[in-house]
Amino acid sequence: MILRPLFFACSILCLGAVNALAADTASTDADGVVTWFPATPGAHVTGDFKPTRWGMYDVEAQLETPAAGKVKLTLAGKELSGASDGSSSSAKLGRVYVDKTDAQPVVIETEPADTAKPLVVKSLLLTPAPEGKPIVQSDDLSITLHARDATVHGVTLRYEVKPEKNTLGWWSNPKDWVSWDFEVKRPGKYIVVVMYGSGGGKDIEIGVANQKLNFTTKDTGGYHTFTFFEAGRVSFDNPGMQTLSVKPSPKTGGGVMDLRQVILLPILK
Repeated sequence: MILRPLFFACSILCLGAVNALAADTASTDADGVVTWFPATPGAHVTGDFKPTRWGMYDVEAQLETPAAGKVKLTLAGKELSGASDGSSSSAKLGRVYVDKTDAQPVVIETEPADTAKPLVVKSLLLTPAPEGKPIVQSDDLSITLHARDATVHGVTLRYEVKPEKNTLGWWSNPKDWVSWDFEVKRPGKYIVVVMYGSGGGKDIEIGVANQKLNFTTKDTGGYHTFTFFEAGRVSFDNPGMQTLSVKPSPKTGGGVMDLRQVILLPILK
């Protein structure tokens, strides 16, 4: 008779210990895409998310099974919402700016279209997104790719918003890279100019329209001392959307560079 209450009390304590051990987890792939998992999947979820970098993200809720309904997310005090039509196991929630790397509260609430088919959220997918506006060719036919308009693919690389910086910095991981999507209105040949600051000696590759440009950074006097460098020339055969990427050599170690702009200057005949 004494053992049963003791056993019952022990079960409660042990269960509490197991729950205490459960924790939210997050993984980040080489492109900087974060998958955040709550300690327990559910229709109503609370937890914490500690990002590896600040920046803009597109957010999507991943469901255990397809179900129709609404999903509301509060992340670091910012609210996002979206819906699933029941045809897939996900709901796009919109875009959010994460402004610090401290642990931040996460609250997820769901409202199923059918109470018999709850929306069980198993994870959040946060994909790096550009922080600026769509890039289009200017009236003088130049194309300026600002740091703020870039999409970051990486773990530590990020856009530093302070006016004295206004750059892509924290570039310590050689697997991190950056890209811009932009519209070319007038095809032709262009000079590619890079505005960067560096301690020098880093091998860089620029890729656009199936063309590659390679150069080695020079010592500009420091990461926040910027200079303009002509990296080469490229051609666009047709008007339309293009993507330009900047990647360091995989063998690059230490700080890569601070990158403020890439400018495409038309060669006018």
